[in-house]
Amino acid sequence: MIAMTLANVADGVGAVRPDQNETVTVNRVTIDSRDVRHGDLFVAIAGPRFNGHDFVSQAVQQGALACLVHRVWFDAQTEKPAVPCILVDDTTKALGKLATYYRCEVMSRTTVVIAITGSNGKTTTKRMIDHVLSQSIAGRAAHKSFNNHIGVPLTLLSAEAHDRYLVIEIGTNSSGEVAALASMAKPDIGVLTSIGYAHLEGLGELEGVAAEKFSLFDHVCRGGMGVLNIDAPVAVNRLRSLERLRLMTFGFDDSAELRIEAMTDSVRRCVFTLDRIHRVELSMPGGHQATNAAATFAVARWFGVDPAQIIARLATYQPASGRCRVIEAGQLTLVDDSYNANPSSMAAAIASMSKAHCGRRVLVMGDMRELGEHSAAYHEQMVHKAASAGIHVLVAVGDLAVEASVVASGLTGDMRVIACEDAKLAAAALRGLLRAGDLVWIKGSRAVGLDTLVKPLRRQWRQTAAVASLWMGLMLNMCFVSV
Repeated sequence: MIAMTLANVADGVGAVRPDQNETVTVNRVTIDSRDVRHGDLFVAIAGPRFNGHDFVSQAVQQGALACLVHRVWFDAQTEKPAVPCILVDDTTKALGKLATYYRCEVMSRTTVVIAITGSNGKTTTKRMIDHVLSQSIAGRAAHKSFNNHIGVPLTLLSAEAHDRYLVIEIGTNSSGEVAALASMAKPDIGVLTSIGYAHLEGLGELEGVAAEKFSLFDHVCRGGMGVLNIDAPVAVNRLRSLERLRLMTFGFDDSAELRIEAMTDSVRRCVFTLDRIHRVELSMPGGHQATNAAATFAVARWFGVDPAQIIARLATYQPASGRCRVIEAGQLTLVDDSYNANPSSMAAAIASMSKAHCGRRVLVMGDMRELGEHSAAYHEQMVHKAASAGIHVLVAVGDLAVEASVVASGLTGDMRVIACEDAKLAAAALRGLLRAGDLVWIKGSRAVGLDTLVKPLRRQWRQTAAVASLWMGLMLNMCFVSV
């Protein structure tokens, strides 16, 4: 963060400047009292589970130079905090105002803000872009999935003077959220990774999803670039509205400027041709990863990175935990895709599994949340899709997945279906189910907690492999002694 005075902070949030110490400078903004360092501004956020005002004293003790707090809370205190306090009516809204001020008045003009939204692939694309750019350009990307009204401001406020790029991620589950966050970020480059069946509960049908995602481009700075996936017809229909921007389209569609062709996909890698001449190889499964890589290619070319360098760097990219990370655990292959799920990404996972050369294909399918009134139908579609794709075992986890598996019972052919109410029961079922050579793909919405299955399975099968290796060694030694 570029240092700001308390006077700057107060002006940024529209508050009264502190009576004294207004020239004191803060070097960082945090909302976590446990993370406070000397020189920080602590923003007391009142959340659904914790209220930051309960931890103001702790933040001050750890070195916070100032605090941003609710006016009512401050007035009710008999003992005032020992540091300057900037008083506002709503600290969450004030954090957003401060980020907007920082973006417009403080952040270096040489920092290119790249904002990413989409139904799938936001975090992977963010990480890919950062991976490719960081090897030759100074910059940073949003921490974890900082993609909401708290995470986006904190990401903007993290930008340093020497950063040439800042990658932010913009999520949504209701109409208007993308526009609100994009107006705060004022990106130079807007990236739309995909339009699919996600967050339908808050956005309605696919047209509502498209309208929400496309609102990002309304806030891209004049002269900036729009990078978008045009595989969905609803995207093609909206291209005319983006005439004020420099556009780069990508996808499998014939009309895409960065067209993906000749793709081969396996559990351990994805290979395809981009723009008719570039052979790209990714060390992760899923054809949908090709579109993430194409978006990354477009952004990196904006910065002047040579195509050969982009392709070489993409080949070394490793996904984060929970996002199509392949884990070899002894004689078991795990794909940890447990971070999130919707019908589009679940279908992509099933398609990748169908091409795998392995023993049995075991899909652990958790609930897909926020799908609205058609949720049951989408879950049933995925059960049928799994059966027709040659999945040998489906472990359904959660109320929605279990109900879909029950409704579809008798229509799943040779696919074995195991219903588990929660992740704990699924863990118990998998312990006695799996065998050497199996491919296990774990995918579901984060709330289902399927990530808790990964470490125990990895540990179990690595221990099994170690015991088998030890036993084989003992047998060989016995044979040698006998000879």
